[in-house]
Amino acid sequence: MKQGTDNSSIVKEVTDDFLYRKDARRFLELQWQLNIDFLNGRQNNHITNTESVANLGRRFWWQENQVFNHISPLIESRLVRLAESETRVVVVPTSSDEKDREKAEKCEKILRATFKRLDMQSLADQANMWAEITGTAFYKVVWTADGGKVIGNIDGKDIKEGDVQIIVASPFEVYIDNLARREMNNNTSIIHAKAMPVDLIQRTWGVTVAGRDVESANQGVMKNAELVIERYKNGELLIVAGEKLLYHGVYDVLPFVRQTAESVPGNFYGTSVIERVIPVQRAYNSVKNRKAEFLKRLACGVLAIEDGSVDVEALENDGLAPGTILTFRAGTRAPSFLDSTTVPTSLEAEEERLLSEFCSITGGSDLVRGARMNISGVALNILVEQDRLRIRRSIRSLQNAHVKVATKVLNLFKKHAKNERLEKLSNGKNVEIFTFSSDDISSDQVEIEVTNE
Repeated sequence: MKQGTDNSSIVKEVTDDFLYRKDARRFLELQWQLNIDFLNGRQNNHITNTESVANLGRRFWWQENQVFNHISPLIESRLVRLAESETRVVVVPTSSDEKDREKAEKCEKILRATFKRLDMQSLADQANMWAEITGTAFYKVVWTADGGKVIGNIDGKDIKEGDVQIIVASPFEVYIDNLARREMNNNTSIIHAKAMPVDLIQRTWGVTVAGRDVESANQGVMKNAELVIERYKNGELLIVAGEKLLYHGVYDVLPFVRQTAESVPGNFYGTSVIERVIPVQRAYNSVKNRKAEFLKRLACGVLAIEDGSVDVEALENDGLAPGTILTFRAGTRAPSFLDSTTVPTSLEAEEERLLSEFCSITGGSDLVRGARMNISGVALNILVEQDRLRIRRSIRSLQNAHVKVATKVLNLFKKHAKNERLEKLSNGKNVEIFTFSSDDISSDQVEIEVTNE
């Protein structure tokens, strides 16, 4: 940590920068929150004029306001498709020399062992989820000195060899300096803001901060916590929390990797298919609810009576049960039901059209929504291929993210693994033990070997 600086001015500058970036992208956060609500079935929510997401409720008490969630299964099918796109990273040798080839093979072993140890598959599932729901997900690849095996002890404290750490961050936590940026490189300024318990802050940085209730979109309300703000800018890393400076240092390479569901021209953050399908889901819910109201009118009827001819309160409470004796005032017209017609065919047609529109927008075929079709094997293969092509860009972004994560992992080992390290690579019952150091990493050119797309 650098000394001799005016910590209060640094903390204020970083905090003000964070608040500015948060305010600048407020409209994006509202859309992300609405996407999450629709995925979870809270589909009567809207973005209000007061910059919040709220349930507008019913206009009339009798209105049907049910939710018929087709977004959730369609997103689940896309996540399954992404999970099935198995990829394997390969390292390209720096030359055709036999030693370079051997080192490239060892680099591949290092990556496979590291990814297995850090459960990269689970991390990828988390990133895919955030990308599909909000449009963007981030991997954060850093070196932690408090990781790996114990190699010594000083004053009763274990000294560890250090290790790579891969963290998945939601877009709610990552703030860009310019929303119009298309690419992320070392000239990009990133703020990573996340809620942390005060005891964890004290253990990590040795600084005591006052706790409070911190609310975040992806963690809920965390008690006795504080918002930790990490700003990466022009090679300088500043970390502040609770009006205190936790760390002031430097960084060589920006540790973040971005993954998107669909990229947006002129915008750093991607977009989710949920955003495009929300209007269709609203229309579908409306059609289904109006249809339910129509069926209720057909089943129960709408009774017309003359004013003062019957006991209205009794009819409202009990209705017309079978066998009911209805008494009406002499000289008045007997109560009668208004004529009702059948359910309009236009409602049925609109319901089916909206279901088809769901599939075309989200990249899911009729098979996903369980439609009964009598088709041949060739037609079935065509549908499967169409589904694959619709989600191809999401798969490509996933693969590019894995390549960049693997590259950062190799670079971190190249920088920090100066001594020999023992690593284990398991494949079923077969276990291979090998050693490596930074001298074994001669190439960081990583590519994806597609095994199943």
